[in-house]
Amino acid sequence: MRSLWLVAVLTVPAAAPALQGQATYRSDSIAIAAAGRAFSAAYLRNDTLALANAYVDSAIAFPPGRRQVEGPAAIGHLFVWPEGYRQLVHVLTVEHLQIQGDLAVDVGTWNSTGQRAGKEPISASGRYLVTWVRAADGQWKILYDIWQPPPAAPN
Repeated sequence: MRSLWLVAVLTVPAAAPALQGQATYRSDSIAIAAAGRAFSAAYLRNDTLALANAYVDSAIAFPPGRRQVEGPAAIGHLFVWPEGYRQLVHVLTVEHLQIQGDLAVDVGTWNSTGQRAGKEPISASGRYLVTWVRAADGQWKILYDIWQPPPAAPN
């Protein structure tokens, strides 16, 4: 019986880091998902300041068909709506999330519905890849952001 107790004592400390790692991954993935939802909510409100604050100072965005945009203020400006436009839906769906310490890679799909004044709503979807970093204040923020529109319809 004494040897069984010794085995149990030796295995508990070895299991503790694994359980702690699972808890950290879970809490980080929940925080990243919340940051993604906050991004979508800010986009729906046309809150370009909140959108800019979702990015770290060294952030770079790669919008489709345009040159890269650097820095939170310039990236926030990307999301300024044209006159007479409103966003009805914006959803990010995480398909794959890998977290290594203070860096995370998030791959998924985006879905969006917008409407110009006097027009029918238009929906679109595509893919995204976001690199998140844990900022000095502990919040997860976007370092690199790239998204693409849906592929062209076949002829």
